[in-house]
Amino acid sequence: MFKSRLTMILSSAAAMVPIVLYFYLYSRLPDFVPIHYTGTTADRFVNKWSVDVAMLCLLGWLGFGFMRLLQFLLRKIFLSSYIHNMASIHRIWNAATLLVTAAFAAISVCALLAMM
Repeated sequence: MFKSRLTMILSSAAAMVPIVLYFYLYSRLPDFVPIHYTGTTADRFVNKWSVDVAMLCLLGWLGFGFMRLLQFLLRKIFLSSYIHNMASIHRIWNAATLLVTAAFAAISVCALLAMM
């Protein structure tokens, strides 16, 4: 559970950036966008409305969900140590969740910008 609402809001905002960027760039994207590169050469193209592009936009939410699931599982496994060090563990998990969510969102944004 998030101790800080600010971390939850920041993580959600970071995860939303690629989705908002996709809707902003949608009219400017070509009909077929590169989705995979070998070196500097694009070797796979998909429609700009395909599932692959949608999944790319959801990478931030994937990172957020992964961190929440990992936190839940580790809390169940190490319950006694979790209760003993609850304050410091919450600070570490909040920071780690925000960092992972922002990193996944940044990867998604870079990929979307490379499609232009």
